[in-house]
Amino acid sequence: MTLDWYKGTVLEQEIPDFKVNDVKLITGFQYYLGYNSYYDQVSFLEMDFVLEIEDKKLNLKLKFSDVSSLDLLGFGGQFNQIMGFSVENLNESGYEKQNKYLVEDYENESIKFYCANIEVLSLIKM
Repeated sequence: MTLDWYKGTVLEQEIPDFKVNDVKLITGFQYYLGYNSYYDQVSFLEMDFVLEIEDKKLNLKLKFSDVSSLDLLGFGGQFNQIMGFSVENLNESGYEKQNKYLVEDYENESIKFYCANIEVLSLIKM
């Protein structure tokens, strides 16, 4: 698993030793259709995560573009805990789209989808 998806973003600048197991909860998500930079209509997913790093809590907002095969399981209630967050770069696996990613919670399978791009929208201390 590579962490290239956040290189050069505010996430790397603020948390240089970021690890995906710092992601603890999903606090919100919005799925919608829109247009990419080539004016193709694609699906987007914006998600809010809680990061716990040492004694700090942060809110991380990510935008995933060209989302496909979205699976959500067991969402609802007060806590939507992530036990094994993973972002895998599938670019070398022969996928037709450059920089295609598999995003999932590999422990309890609460979320799984593919996307073409990941953008860090914000990182805010709670």
